[in-house]
Amino acid sequence: MSYEIHWEPRGAVKRYSGAVDGNELIGALVAVEESAQFDELRWVINDFLAASSVTCSLDEVQTIASIDMAAALTNPTIVIAVVATNAEIVALAQQYAESPMNTYPTRIFATLAEARAWLAQAAA
Repeated sequence: MSYEIHWEPRGAVKRYSGAVDGNELIGALVAVEESAQFDELRWVINDFLAASSVTCSLDEVQTIASIDMAAALTNPTIVIAVVATNAEIVALAQQYAESPMNTYPTRIFATLAEARAWLAQAAA
């Protein structure tokens, strides 16, 4: 498993490392959204700074967006920050953010500090 989930008050940080694939992205997503803490979440950080690569098809990106769309029926108040500097990972994050099925406000940042500053305002 190339991800860890860290729970914080009102949020979750998913930290990815090494080579990540679409199944792992979906697994991390489902783990958060199936959690008893999900209804209390207001934000999620997807931290890809330690990821060397992400292999994810467009179909998997759309699957992730559709899972989130269903989850938004239960908790529509979440905002998502993606932290990445690798150009390929940023491009995948943009595909997710621009998906017509994505219902959660999503922004991409180069640092955790920038992401947390945005979340402090967006998830207030």
